[in-house]
Amino acid sequence: MNSTEYENLIESNIKTMKQMQEAAIQGLAILAEYRDPETGGHIQRVQNFVYLIAQYLYENPTKGYEISAREVELMANSAPLHDIGKVGICDTILLKPGKLTPEEFEEMKKHSDYGADAIEKVQFFLGKEKNFLDIAKDIAKHHHERWDGNGYPDKLKGTEIPLGARIMAISDVYDALVSRRPYKEPFSQEKAVSIIKEGSGTQFDPKIVEIFEKFADDFKNIEDMWAMAD
Repeated sequence: MNSTEYENLIESNIKTMKQMQEAAIQGLAILAEYRDPETGGHIQRVQNFVYLIAQYLYENPTKGYEISAREVELMANSAPLHDIGKVGICDTILLKPGKLTPEEFEEMKKHSDYGADAIEKVQFFLGKEKNFLDIAKDIAKHHHERWDGNGYPDKLKGTEIPLGARIMAISDVYDALVSRRPYKEPFSQEKAVSIIKEGSGTQFDPKIVEIFEKFADDFKNIEDMWAMAD
């Protein structure tokens, strides 16, 4: 085997490995779609939101927010798994059309741990190839943490929260605000952006909010593009 053939073989193996990794992520995401009525267009939108912010960080390196091209790819690919843990929530709570009681909300909050646990079990079976799911696990577990430390499940604060989870936090909340749900009408684009900005430094990472503002129009375009998928 000459050097060219060897390089082609290596490239082919890397491509195959990436395809297998993406298939594993998509397989898990499909499970969530079977249980959660708020998937479909929601998953596609937040995936695009996450990619926009992560790609900006890659192209505009900032101390403390450094990210590689591979991490951008993994964050975007992992986005559909952020609520995978909802498969462990009972239908009476997950599908409830009205507001949850405090007790029901406490049960719903467990989806973060359920999701991380499910991904960790997949990692166990994958063995040495597990690292590509680390970002997915971080996002699933910590996308409801708050910058001020008052989130869940671990009350992480500031940069203790994994970067992917901080990006997903804004992406997920924005989409929830502008989407129709059984318990609410959609907010306007202007109102949603205002709420995100108001949460800077308390609910959200100020740096990520700053980037979000740059892409507010792009978020609206993505929202419109996938509106019919709901």
